[in-house]
Amino acid sequence: MNMTAIRTVRGRLLALMVLVIVPIAVITAVTAVATYRSVLSSLEASQLQTVGNFAVRTRVWYRESLRVVLTATASVAAVAGEASADACPAIARQIVDDNIGISAIAIRVGDRPGCSASEGDHVSAEDIRGVIETYRDQTRSTTWIGSELADASYGVTQIGARRFMVIYARRAAGPQTQEMESLLLMSADIIDRAYALGPVSPGITVGIVRDSRDVIVARGADEGDTDWLPLDGRTSPQLQRWQSLSRSGATATYATQRVAEPDLYVLARFDQQAERAAFMQFIALLLTPLVTLMVLFAVYSLAIDANIVRWIRGIEAAAVARASQQPRLAPVEPTMPDDIRRVSEAFNALVTDQAERVERLNLTIGANRHLVRELHHRVKNSLQVVQSYISLARRQQDTAHRPVLAAIEAKVQVLSSAYRHALALGEMRPVELKPFLDEVSAMLNGLMQAGKPWISTVAPDDVALVVDRAIPLGLLVVEIASHAIHEGYENHVVVEISGGSEGHLILSVVTDDRRIGALETKIARGLLRQIGATRMEAADGASAGRWDLPV
Repeated sequence: MNMTAIRTVRGRLLALMVLVIVPIAVITAVTAVATYRSVLSSLEASQLQTVGNFAVRTRVWYRESLRVVLTATASVAAVAGEASADACPAIARQIVDDNIGISAIAIRVGDRPGCSASEGDHVSAEDIRGVIETYRDQTRSTTWIGSELADASYGVTQIGARRFMVIYARRAAGPQTQEMESLLLMSADIIDRAYALGPVSPGITVGIVRDSRDVIVARGADEGDTDWLPLDGRTSPQLQRWQSLSRSGATATYATQRVAEPDLYVLARFDQQAERAAFMQFIALLLTPLVTLMVLFAVYSLAIDANIVRWIRGIEAAAVARASQQPRLAPVEPTMPDDIRRVSEAFNALVTDQAERVERLNLTIGANRHLVRELHHRVKNSLQVVQSYISLARRQQDTAHRPVLAAIEAKVQVLSSAYRHALALGEMRPVELKPFLDEVSAMLNGLMQAGKPWISTVAPDDVALVVDRAIPLGLLVVEIASHAIHEGYENHVVVEISGGSEGHLILSVVTDDRRIGALETKIARGLLRQIGATRMEAADGASAGRWDLPV
């Protein structure tokens, strides 16, 4: 970031804070996301492991049950040739009586008739034969739960009101072995009571199901309760996990794995409390540092305002107040930082020194104004004295010399009148043209040809010229009047000042019946140059010409 592009101290400090906060915020967000994903992966692995563990336990149970039935069949095959015909039923009965959960067993070895035994009157010989006929043509299991021991099939059957787990095994005859066929019926309750699917955490339901529709055994729910089953059931042989709506309408996570062909699965339902807790943990892990950084930024901003910007603005306000009529000092307080306080003290020393110098300068300017005003008064008084002496001299001369002295007296009176108008308010200021030229024309009418208003001036009311330009203009009017008298011109002459373009005036000299050559003299041209006049029109007929005057 280019700090030079930021023009304020506060902006640069905050930008520096942003440069520190943004990477931390990004790292925090990345860490929170990575942690959240790691937790979700751990939850997924834990859920799949739970299903896998129950599947392994179920398969081990099936394998051990298969060993029981195969051992019983092998025992019958071993004694069949030596013992009586009662050996097979005796072995079957002994197995049923000595093993909790075994409801019925049927054994057949070779061509000899088979035998069976059952627990109580719940299962009859006809029921057993029907189950054997059913499983004799059923698909054999290819999983690891005993396929190397015999061709086995697993399933569930219902006899009367009771449900039984079925283990069917068949081994073909070999060179030294006889054909053997056996069936084991075990109460479905034995899986939950004797085998124990294991402790189930709250929010988890695990069961052995058939085609994700029929619950055989369940932990965390009643066997008759099917509301926890998914609407979107899956029957892939691989271990898998998905989300679905349950039959009760709640969203949950499911995981399943096949334990025996064709349709026995371990199915687990996990509520999403763990995912929600992980999400809340993610939000807390993400927002807590970010909120902390935002609070730190806000506190940092307030600290900048309170400890730096506030004092800088005080110095700035004092600096701005220097241009006003009420200057003030920059704040100096013990709580200020030392470097800013030193700047304030240096600024106050500068302001104090400047105030003293301004006061001395004002005194000097006042004295100078008084001297200049007094000097101009002296000039005006001196001109009045000179004009008075010329007037006395003119009256004492004969008729031939009076016009010359009258012209000289008029020029001196122009000087005196200009200074009087300029000092009307006690100090030098621009001369208003209209009253000044009116006084000049009245003076000329009374001095050069008494009693005859033969010359007049016209000027706008709102135009003023500095005294150094007003005097040449007044002398030019006297020069025009003197030349007109010298040429014997006795009719009316008008000197007119009118408005022109912005910042300019127009000077016109007009007679009644013919032009005069007063503006062609060397003195007149010199006076025109002094007032900055530029000819616009040449003399023609009654007009002596027109000139452009800059204001």
